[in-house]
Amino acid sequence: MSARVRVMVVDDEEGIRFALKSFLESKGYAVTLADSCGEAEKLFRTTPVDLVVLDYGLPDGDGVELLTRLRAVDGFVPVVMLTAHGSIELAVRAIQKGMDQFLVKPVDLASLGAVLEKVLEDHRARRRQMAREGGKLRELNPFLGVSSAIHALEVECRRAAEAEGGVLLLGETGTGKSELARWIHRHGPRAAEPLVELNCAGFRPEFLESELFGYEKGAFTGAVGSKPGLLEVANRGSVFLDELGDMDAAIQPKLLKALEERRFRRLGGLEDRTVDVRLIAATHQDLEGLVREKRFRADLYYRVSTLPIRVPALRERADDIPLLALHLLESLAEDLRKPVREISEAALERLRGHSWPGNIRELRNVLERGLLACTGTRMEAADLAFGWQSASGPDSTLGMSLEALERFQIERVLQAEGGKVDAAAKRLGIPRSTLYQKLKAYGVSSRF
Repeated sequence: MSARVRVMVVDDEEGIRFALKSFLESKGYAVTLADSCGEAEKLFRTTPVDLVVLDYGLPDGDGVELLTRLRAVDGFVPVVMLTAHGSIELAVRAIQKGMDQFLVKPVDLASLGAVLEKVLEDHRARRRQMAREGGKLRELNPFLGVSSAIHALEVECRRAAEAEGGVLLLGETGTGKSELARWIHRHGPRAAEPLVELNCAGFRPEFLESELFGYEKGAFTGAVGSKPGLLEVANRGSVFLDELGDMDAAIQPKLLKALEERRFRRLGGLEDRTVDVRLIAATHQDLEGLVREKRFRADLYYRVSTLPIRVPALRERADDIPLLALHLLESLAEDLRKPVREISEAALERLRGHSWPGNIRELRNVLERGLLACTGTRMEAADLAFGWQSASGPDSTLGMSLEALERFQIERVLQAEGGKVDAAAKRLGIPRSTLYQKLKAYGVSSRF
């Protein structure tokens, strides 16, 4: 982890404050102290805090009132209450207001330490779950292969994983940049925290802004409640912004400010929120060229490109195609419940001979169509279809079901549009909402 967990202790008794501070610092926490509701709220608004330990009885209010005020500033920070006046009624009221744990004084310090660790782990688990809801995390090996290109990529990614700087993955669509971003997060110092993913090309500017920064109730028509942004969900973890080159110019300075100052505001919000995230970005575009054309901010480019990594195209690592194909075939055959586990030498030769403009994504699609056409237990050259053509001729799709054909066309158009859902929906002649429903139903990713 990049920094110690920051705990704010709120208690009006000086002896208790400093005893807790000494104990928590011995456990590796960074501690700030407050002796009243007013001071605690002021510090909470201006100082990064990961967890609050507060007393119930304070000179200018009580802990439940303070909890409500803190929750209005940041609804994510976990809070533990200590009180000398424990009762079931008070405990129920505190928990209903969002208290994470309720302990009665005098509290055993070892027990308090265990409670705080459990509260923090539960908090991390909730944020990891929220991150997964935005994009399924898959455990795949992005360095499968024997080529010198893939070995060099692994060396670079291992160095990047160990560092804390921003990572910029550069490469053509379909080369596996998303999988690399997940691998770098999982093997880095923030692995225990969430990884949140967002495709900048998949949203209109106003929606991208609200997804990143969140919004308050009434911020715009339809904002019937408050919603945390993905930066808040990823706090202390990583944010993966795919297709960063497609980010609207109006949002770029806001992202830069959040990265440099670790502060931002929700749409319609008045209060700054603190955030500590590692940025991993990816693009198939020439960002330096976009900077020269004044279409991408130079200061943001320098901020996100601390560790640039070029991901090789599949045609540059042709020696890896047999191993990749067998690995993908095994996974696809299991998903489609097909008894195919082998690829003939003739089929492998056809795969090696293709130029793969769509890279690994195209290889996966070709193998999936091949599985749908395959009638035996081994994939043959005749089963392979590149685009609309195959060794059997242009009518090879006649063997597909209507559902498989629709999925094939959606993937084909999405790939042609670089994963841009709006553009793909227009090209397909269907509403954007309908395309999203079909993507979800077919399990198709918009990341190409």
